[in-house]
Amino acid sequence: MLVDGLADTPLASLGGKTPLEASTTPTLDKLATGGRLGTIRTIPRNTPPETLAAIFTILGYPPGPYLTGRGYYEALAAGLMLGENEWCFRLQFVTTADGKVADPRAGGLTEAEGRELLRALEQHFKQTRVRFVQGHGHNHLLVVEGVDFRGLTTVSPFNVVDLPQSAHRPEGPGAEVLLKLMDEAPQVLARHEVNRVRIDLKQNPANGIWVWGGGTIVEVPGFQKTFGLDAAMASFSSLVRGVGVATGIRVITPGETPLVPDPSGRMPRIAADAVDRKAAMIDEISKVKDATEQALARHQLVIAHFSYPDDYSHQGDAQGKVKSIELIDKHFFKPLAKLLDGDEVRVTVVPVLMSRVETRQHDERPVPFLMHGQGVESRAQLTLTEANAEQSGIRVDDGTRLMDYIMNGL
Repeated sequence: MLVDGLADTPLASLGGKTPLEASTTPTLDKLATGGRLGTIRTIPRNTPPETLAAIFTILGYPPGPYLTGRGYYEALAAGLMLGENEWCFRLQFVTTADGKVADPRAGGLTEAEGRELLRALEQHFKQTRVRFVQGHGHNHLLVVEGVDFRGLTTVSPFNVVDLPQSAHRPEGPGAEVLLKLMDEAPQVLARHEVNRVRIDLKQNPANGIWVWGGGTIVEVPGFQKTFGLDAAMASFSSLVRGVGVATGIRVITPGETPLVPDPSGRMPRIAADAVDRKAAMIDEISKVKDATEQALARHQLVIAHFSYPDDYSHQGDAQGKVKSIELIDKHFFKPLAKLLDGDEVRVTVVPVLMSRVETRQHDERPVPFLMHGQGVESRAQLTLTEANAEQSGIRVDDGTRLMDYIMNGL
């Protein structure tokens, strides 16, 4: 079970506790005290602390060869097959002020707002080698044809909050294509009705775009052939689902059936309106729970993923992060407790990587994990916290080894 951003550092606003320590999580506590804790390095040394690297590491793949950029994997999740001369980037609406990225989520755009703003950009940029792909809210995709971006450097907008934009823009081969879009977009967005209304309502306007995370086709070894496990994955994250597609893991979009029939990338496209992105967090958690429960009946390994703690970290919202952890415990782990506590089941809970409320960014340091069930002997009976995991003495420095423990116990 992947709980993105679960780990953090102590916060003064929480009385010196981490959000995990401040959370009331009786089911996670039961799993932890009946199992074992440790720390794991999900980000290899000398690798930037990004989600894509952590996901591959946890799945047992040394991430280096597969870090083409998240745009490629998000394209797979959207059912897009890139051509040999195409690159896909994340196109993100942001709020800028005084030459800096003030809000990398542009205040949390609705589906309709994001759709209308993207349509305006499409009308303005009528270039045959550039096409826009509708995503969700502030997150969309940009496909560029006929440009070789190998050697290009881009930075996530989450990593440049309150820093000068000019020092963190795309650099290298093909950068001029992306910079033209980023430089002209503010003029289009400034006069759009969506932003005029948002300003009237005192909401952050989507007055800029940030293009980053470009990737092109990469061949990834199949998960089942590599590890001998028939696996399924349930997640609302397009990046995580895209990695599932690339590795041949059966992908489940929570709330939808049946399972994606073709994990090769030639999936039917999921219409933006088909997934209820406005659903309350509790409803989305319940949908992941339902998908996980169904998958457990027919797969050897089931990977469930949540990103809410990470989302709140990027917003700098400690209380929101605590609440999200508690909701995951109550509406995911508690209903599944009987299944997860079975003699033939082994459950592992691991943050994808550390995500800090204080800095609103990811961190490369190791994170806690718990393992419970068959082949796991309880010893110290500690609850799941960063400090307890450190105290346990179990340290997995090579995160790709976690898959071996998941298969064979700890």
